[in-house]
Amino acid sequence: MYTEKLKETAGGVIGSFIMENGEMKETDLEGNLQFEIQNIYYLIETVTEKKDFKILLICGESKMFFVYVHPRYIVGALLTHTANVPLLTLITRKMLEAPPEEEPETRYLSAFEDNVPFFDEHEKEILPNVPEYARQVLKFVDGNRTIREIIDESRLQPQVVLDVIMAYRRSSVLHYKRE
Repeated sequence: MYTEKLKETAGGVIGSFIMENGEMKETDLEGNLQFEIQNIYYLIETVTEKKDFKILLICGESKMFFVYVHPRYIVGALLTHTANVPLLTLITRKMLEAPPEEEPETRYLSAFEDNVPFFDEHEKEILPNVPEYARQVLKFVDGNRTIREIIDESRLQPQVVLDVIMAYRRSSVLHYKRE
């Protein structure tokens, strides 16, 4: 949700992540960057013990890395050099200071959470051709996990997981196992 919002509203965003209280909440960065992100987190923790700051910008030859520090959240974004950093700062601040959206109605989710989705075709043929946000959900679909288990393992918002699964079910890529 947050990562998509950053890409849509601020140009030049390659990928991003959001951490809440030190734990990864959402990411669309490709590859395994956990080590680098944890190092940045520890750097921020160490620096903020002595001096408060909100923005960290690391500039490289071809890309930049932007980090916005909020008391509860840390938002990071991998950027091109054409990215509008002041606009990204404003969007990130507004996004984090906005009141949290109400949780989706759990009754709707509970109707689907025990379903076990599986691929109609082999997932190795499907996964490379789907967008990154959908891949974050579909990589957990194995014909054994319930939707509730996929939500727990993906660490994404329940509504995001359900939306992806429902979209790919409507397109007949996914089906549910019969009980």
